Amino acid sequence: MNVKSSSEPSHQSSKKGTTATQTMHRRIIALPKELNCEELQIFELPHSTNINSKPRIKLFCSDDKIYQIKRQTFSKGCAYNKARDASSEKYHYTSDFKPLKSGILTNGDDRRDGWLLEDGSFEFSTKYDLCFSLCGALYSKVISQDENEYQQKPLQLSEFELENRFLMTRDLHEALIDNHDKGWSNISTKILQKYLQQLCDKIEEGGDTYYKMVPSRMTKWLANKAVKVSKSLPASVPLPENLPKDILEQAKLVFACNILISLVPRPVYQNLLQYSDGEVNIAKAFQDYHRYLLDESAKEKEQQLQINAAMKVGMGNGNTKKKSTLTKRSAVAKKVTKVTKGAIDGFFSKKKR
Repeated sequence: MNVKSSSEPSHQSSKKGTTATQTMHRRIIALPKELNCEELQIFELPHSTNINSKPRIKLFCSDDKIYQIKRQTFSKGCAYNKARDASSEKYHYTSDFKPLKSGILTNGDDRRDGWLLEDGSFEFSTKYDLCFSLCGALYSKVISQDENEYQQKPLQLSEFELENRFLMTRDLHEALIDNHDKGWSNISTKILQKYLQQLCDKIEEGGDTYYKMVPSRMTKWLANKAVKVSKSLPASVPLPENLPKDILEQAKLVFACNILISLVPRPVYQNLLQYSDGEVNIAKAFQDYHRYLLDESAKEKEQQLQINAAMKVGMGNGNTKKKSTLTKRSAVAKKVTKVTKGAIDGFFSKKKR
């Protein structure tokens, strides 16, 4: 890995505009070993999904290849553990709540050659497939807010396409610069032609080659990408456990397509879900996996009903209250004392006159 530093000027002027100061912000970019260049001309293109909230991507060219620059920032504590982290002084923040961290870069061959990183973050580069940006350029008029809109009804695509003619590479290059983004001017026609061959129909006339970006070619290219991704899914992908072998392959293809959703515009993804040919059938993979999930859900509900029914066995049709039996008890006859007149009673009786 090669490490390259660069500086970015930042201008600050006073309110009256009479004085100005210039500070240099230095950065670190980790480059591949095979890359050997003295200068990097970094440029930007719109994000290939055409989603408003996604930032523009940073690119540079070297040896007829294109690389993307990404940023890695050291972690910080989550809001849930904020109080605990504060008491343990595990993390420190600036006044505007940015993580106060630093890094040290040293040269293994010469320890005196070192550098203290002020913000604890660095940038690295990976190879970039320009076909993604060409997909975004073709449907640059289809703007989405997020990936949830990809589940909506497909659009009539012809009216949104950037260009629908056979053009020479030079003319297509100018169309991309004029109608999509000025950043395409940093890409040579030689590099552009290499990627156009993957997405375009072409005709040759008078010794010249003419290209036309075709949605069906884009879909086939993306389907092949999905197959490659499905064969090397990262361990972090949450595949369901105990899937049948045939369903497992379909599930991997579905998850691969859902990974690629973050790299292509809405029409290209919707076309992918309907794709099928002699080698790969994306549409069938989604149908089979969806049907499997529905069947498994129905089985779970049936099992739950059987468990509930077994728990009610012997409870009398689900009525747990027993009828109370009334027992009628016979009343015990009490002896009645007969009232009689004794000798003393006559003593108090009134005398007859």
